[in-house]
Amino acid sequence: MNFSGPYDKQIAAQYRGGLLTPLLAGWEFRQKPALLAGQAGWLSLAKNQDWILTAPIRHDLMSDKWVIVVTDSDQVIQYVNPRFEEMTGYTHQEVIGRRPTFLQGERTSLLSRQRIKQAIQQRRSVSERLLNYRKDQTPYWCQIVIRPIVNRQKQVVNFIAFEQEVPSDESYVDR
Repeated sequence: MNFSGPYDKQIAAQYRGGLLTPLLAGWEFRQKPALLAGQAGWLSLAKNQDWILTAPIRHDLMSDKWVIVVTDSDQVIQYVNPRFEEMTGYTHQEVIGRRPTFLQGERTSLLSRQRIKQAIQQRRSVSERLLNYRKDQTPYWCQIVIRPIVNRQKQVVNFIAFEQEVPSDESYVDR
């Protein structure tokens, strides 16, 4: 490939893995396209799913204070921001396509998990404090706010979880 400008070279480098297309019996097989990192990742999802975003949600998405996890309507992770990787130790490649419940463990409150599940089934917002586990299995407390995201047809197409690690609070278990 011959690219002329620095922008072209940057784009080519970003998508080089997706440009490798082996041919077998005349059919072209492409690798799954990598999700874009940072703001471009959730912006791409917002455009593809035709999100309607309120000003507070847009502000929180653009803020650096939140860990952001975007799932589809079936709770399969579509996007995580770099802060997620810092907090949990999992890379975005390890979590895309999984459900967020893999972060929970034996000491995670069953009542909190049930409240989250019920809110998601009812397609409403929920806020909970959970004991989650990092990749190295160390526990951490996490304040989670999950919001349903609707498209222009008023259908829930995604959920966004805004998360922050909070100080340890063993007295909070099973509230």
